[in-house]
Amino acid sequence: MTSTELKHQARQQKWVAAIQNCRSSGLPVRQWCKQRGITPSTYYRWEREVLSIADAAPEFPGAPAFAELPAPKQQDRNVSECSATLRIGNSSIDFYQELSPDLLKALVEALRPC
Repeated sequence: MTSTELKHQARQQKWVAAIQNCRSSGLPVRQWCKQRGITPSTYYRWEREVLSIADAAPEFPGAPAFAELPAPKQQDRNVSECSATLRIGNSSIDFYQELSPDLLKALVEALRPC
């Protein structure tokens, strides 16, 4: 990322906070801007830019999320009974025929960021 892009990104972050501050202040935009020496046109330009970036952002958070899964009943299993095995790094998950669709869905959601 170039220095110009970094500066613009820093200004965007500043304006995200400023727009949130304006909206939570309860003041009309013109009054809020006047108190801070900002022209309303500048405020609205940044508001449009910030909102367009927010609309383009993915729906999921950037940080990994943890899903609580029910503890499986401990059963001695034969590896040959396993329908599928998923390996990620040094970890693996064995899937068996009786795996519930809800548990499979929860696993897929939890592993999506990986």
